[in-house]
Amino acid sequence: MSIITYIVDNWGTLGPQVTTHIEIVAMSMAAAALIGLILGVFAARSERFSTLILGVTSTLLTVPSFALFGLLSIWAGLGNPPVIIGLVLYALLPVVRNTATGIRAVEPAVTEAARGMGMRPSQVLARVELPLAAPAILGGLRQATVMVVAIATVGATVGADDLGQPILEALGRSSGTLVQVLAGVIPVAAIGLVADGVLAGVQRALSRGAARGAVG
Repeated sequence: MSIITYIVDNWGTLGPQVTTHIEIVAMSMAAAALIGLILGVFAARSERFSTLILGVTSTLLTVPSFALFGLLSIWAGLGNPPVIIGLVLYALLPVVRNTATGIRAVEPAVTEAARGMGMRPSQVLARVELPLAAPAILGGLRQATVMVVAIATVGATVGADDLGQPILEALGRSSGTLVQVLAGVIPVAAIGLVADGVLAGVQRALSRGAARGAVG
């Protein structure tokens, strides 16, 4: 049986799993983007805080996803919640790092000019620093999103009904086939490629806008 035939024949089960997978990734990245942006701003302002938060988020990435999701399921229960929490923790490093790097890369003369125009620190951040750092921030979001799309499959081990389920079921059966595994792997790869392509387009557009602003 071909992979296409298998996916079509089992779409009644795979379709909801695709939807759940996308929802888990979307919620995780929305939370990681917000939290990571805030932490990244603080990291850009304080070298000591930067060292601390980057050390913590780097350490989190070394924890195996199966172990992290399992530990979180003890507190949050089975299903999507522990997976979303775990994915947020995994996604923080690239978002925080790129946000801090992007803000630090803004020319001091630009921020000084904004302050000279009477802007408050919050206005300088919102109107000058974040827009100029946006391409770098989007780069971090791209890295985090592709990573989260893949790691989310492990959520099936704690009850998330996402695209990890067909992979887990195939590997757990003596009669499992490569086609069954690919029925989970291929949609995951497709979601990752589409998400990365969309964010790459946004990143390029922001980079061109930043370049035009610098020239102007």
